[in-house]
Amino acid sequence: MRKRSNRTPRPIKIPLTRFRSDAALNARLAYDTLKHTPDLDAYNRLVDTFNIISVAVLNDPRFAREHSVYGGATRALDEARQLIAARVQLPARLLEPIRHGVNIIDEILPRLDLAQFRDSELAAVRAVININRQGAN
Repeated sequence: MRKRSNRTPRPIKIPLTRFRSDAALNARLAYDTLKHTPDLDAYNRLVDTFNIISVAVLNDPRFAREHSVYGGATRALDEARQLIAARVQLPARLLEPIRHGVNIIDEILPRLDLAQFRDSELAAVRAVININRQGAN
């Protein structure tokens, strides 16, 4: 007769290694580019990274403090879009919250695992596709 166990298996957590450093490096480089030159490509790279991380921390109570700071950074990025499209240098009042957001990304990434990061990336891509479809209609 087989013995039945009450043990429930836990999901395997694979730490982010290369992906973490890639995402953090992309965010840092994009921010540094925006700080010196209004570049739409750097802005889009930074927004992509912000979207992925915001989906990852959205309903996770571990990131409640980071989520509030992150909200200010995303609002500053949204406000910076018109200035960057007009090729205007970003003022310090917008660069400071964006820098805080990039710092928060560095704090959040070590606490995410690969599955969370990948799911967040896919959800962010699906959200952008849905927004584009709604805009086309």
